[in-house]
Amino acid sequence: MQEHGSLIETDELRAFDVVATRRSFSLAAKDIGTSQSTISQRIARLEKRLNRKLIHRTTRQVNLTADGEAMLIYARSMLAISEEARLRLAQPGLKGVLKVGIEDEFARTRLPEVLGIFRAQFPDFGLKFITGRNEHLQDVLRSHEVDVILGKSHGASSGSALWQEQLVWIGHRSLELKPSDPVPLITYLKPSLTRSLAESALLARGRAWIDVAECSNLLGVIAAARSGLGVIAIGQSFKKMVLEEVPEAADLPPLGKLTYVIEGNLGAIDPAVDAFRAVLSEVAKRSTGAESEGRQSLGREGD
Repeated sequence: MQEHGSLIETDELRAFDVVATRRSFSLAAKDIGTSQSTISQRIARLEKRLNRKLIHRTTRQVNLTADGEAMLIYARSMLAISEEARLRLAQPGLKGVLKVGIEDEFARTRLPEVLGIFRAQFPDFGLKFITGRNEHLQDVLRSHEVDVILGKSHGASSGSALWQEQLVWIGHRSLELKPSDPVPLITYLKPSLTRSLAESALLARGRAWIDVAECSNLLGVIAAARSGLGVIAIGQSFKKMVLEEVPEAADLPPLGKLTYVIEGNLGAIDPAVDAFRAVLSEVAKRSTGAESEGRQSLGREGD
């Protein structure tokens, strides 16, 4: 049995999209080439995964609920990503394995969605990936252990920019921080781009801080923050519900933005890299851009 919150299947999204367009389960079944009961089952599975009623159906009409209208934006975006990637990779002779490196914060929050698309659409095309901090990814790219990486940059970069991520201060809701208090800072071990930006922002504000924890990976940083030990700097779209943005009353300085970039070695499988780049870009766009409002209305946990 699929659990609530598991990856959404493409056939469920397609059934929902066609029903929303045709406003008819029977016409949707004809368009897709399946039975009306199958369409109903797919819609029911999708509603169960989301724990939201998407379609209001009577004997005369089929209409979308408010959650259904929001979900339709997401569904059509996912289907467009899937189709674009399928077309890019469905070229004669394009087979093999793409080796990628994924920055820790993206890997923890968005990578399952990206991998789900590839798994569903291209079962014969392999992805091998390494996750880790930005500095480690640069090392494995230089040593040709991976073909391409998704990393972070601040300022000039040799990579291709995909999106910008606003950095925010977050901590556990139990943490109380006054403007006169030294900031209890949780950071990555040096060297760390995010750590440098956080320390520079505090230094520019003239705000004292205490290094309460230094961790080698995101798991340690998050665990320390969840314990209420201190605050961390992280991309706004990566924050978790158990952690909240530090209130303005704490008077912490703004952190600015990081740019997420994709960098690759010459000789990588270009169509595969292009497809992977397209999926990354569109997933990030939904997370940080114009469709965030629609996703919030669905009440998705973890964003």
